Amino acid sequence: MTMNSYIWKILCGVGLVFLLAACKSPATTVVTNTGIMKTEEAYFSSVLDRSFRFNTLSARMKLEFTGGQQEFSSRVQLKMIYNDRMQLSFLPILGIEAFRIELTDDSVKFLDRLNKRYMVDSYDNIKGKTDIDFNFRNLQALFTNQVFVPGESDISMKHFRRFRMTKDDNLAKLRLKGNNGISYTFTADADEKLLSTDIENTSDNQLLTWDYNDFQLINRQQFPLKMKARLSGNNKTQGTVVLTFSTPEVNSPIKADFNIPSGYERVTLDQIINLLVIK
Repeated sequence: MTMNSYIWKILCGVGLVFLLAACKSPATTVVTNTGIMKTEEAYFSSVLDRSFRFNTLSARMKLEFTGGQQEFSSRVQLKMIYNDRMQLSFLPILGIEAFRIELTDDSVKFLDRLNKRYMVDSYDNIKGKTDIDFNFRNLQALFTNQVFVPGESDISMKHFRRFRMTKDDNLAKLRLKGNNGISYTFTADADEKLLSTDIENTSDNQLLTWDYNDFQLINRQQFPLKMKARLSGNNKTQGTVVLTFSTPEVNSPIKADFNIPSGYERVTLDQIINLLVIK
């Protein structure tokens, strides 16, 4: 397989993550690390209060992919403007950009500099290809260690009764049912810090697990410098992406344009997905 094929598989894998994407039980209490007894509602409020806050976020990352017999790593430049856009620039060779992905509230864009082609598609069209109700702000939450409600633009205490909370030792699991058999589980610890997000499609027996590790203080807030996304089906891992952050910067001015050079060929999302079957 050529280097281009490897890079495309990573590109598609990251792009597909956002696609793979009740009644309340009687109130109980949760014990935090400080020994304080909190009601489920108070614990939920604390988890939301600990959400990472930012206007802009930029960071260099190392991306490592494994899937089947394939392995690939690349440097990636991440740029995020809160509730506006997110860009991932793939820099696999000598810091030269090979691909760029941009996600906004209403569109997904891919720019392939190696083959001089690009893709622009709307979320409405993408949602027509999947049963999962997912949007840009949900993906933003995944990348910044936050709880979210599928399809919603934000989360607040008004969503509390949509979650079912269970306790397991020092962990609390916040479970939420989405559409068409999709379930979401957010696992937090006794410090009210989110440790993982699971998105499970029970009808297709597929599971996306997004874990958070190596928390450090960034702008006086806890932020995980390592994230691991694992896609599995029928209890077998299909692919794993590890993101290792390096010196994230918060609230610094960033430039996040997306100019398509003249002469580039426009392709469709289906054409990009078909690249996954390249041997």
